Amino acid sequence: MIQDPRSLCLCFLLGAMQPAVGQDLVGGGIAVIPAYPGADSYRVLPAPILNFQRGPFFISNSQGLPGLGLKTEVAPGLSVGVRAGFGLGRKESRSDRLSGLGDIDAHAQYGVFADWAPGRWRASLSYTQAAKSGYGGTLAVRGSYAIWQGGKHDVQVGAGLEWGNRDHMQTWFGVTPEQSSHSGAGLAAYRPSSGLRSGSAFALWTYRLDQRWRVVTLLGVQTLMGDAADSPIVERKTAAFGSVGLAYSF
Repeated sequence: MIQDPRSLCLCFLLGAMQPAVGQDLVGGGIAVIPAYPGADSYRVLPAPILNFQRGPFFISNSQGLPGLGLKTEVAPGLSVGVRAGFGLGRKESRSDRLSGLGDIDAHAQYGVFADWAPGRWRASLSYTQAAKSGYGGTLAVRGSYAIWQGGKHDVQVGAGLEWGNRDHMQTWFGVTPEQSSHSGAGLAAYRPSSGLRSGSAFALWTYRLDQRWRVVTLLGVQTLMGDAADSPIVERKTAAFGSVGLAYSF
């Protein structure tokens, strides 16, 4: 399952680095993503690669950080489950545009999901709720297709949409009257409604060095939509992201 703050900016990007279904993986690399959803600058972050399952229990990347959960197969290729993890916040120091708006704290998250993997296709539907009061939740639908599986190469292409409820949209894209009065950039007050917040497309290339080691490369683009795109904090609606890492299967 791929997920951003869970803007696609981080959760989707790092979650997408789970290239081998049914295999235990551990590794890491680096990711280049927007400094915050809607920023025109970028930052470099460590990118963990983690996928471990024993029975219904699993540990895997969630919102860019390790998360854990339980899942069960309800039909061939179709599994459902619950998961918990952490979401990264946002520092106002990342941009002059955010000056005076205050920080969004790192926080625990929990949610439910369904994954469907018929052959070369993969699709997921998930809802993730922030455990911190007022931070809201998101609904995401994503899909991918393995266009090339041969020899040492595995190439997937995919896309996704993400919807945010009112609390989520206000936390990440809103500006309260109090924040407006403290804004170093002179931002006007803005109250977004719930709705679609982003759409993304990506390509994921896995190159197997041998039976155990593989290089994972991800390139993608995300565009903000609706009230998220119209937010005064947004400097650029569409931005690229990418990552490269080394993973070991066991």
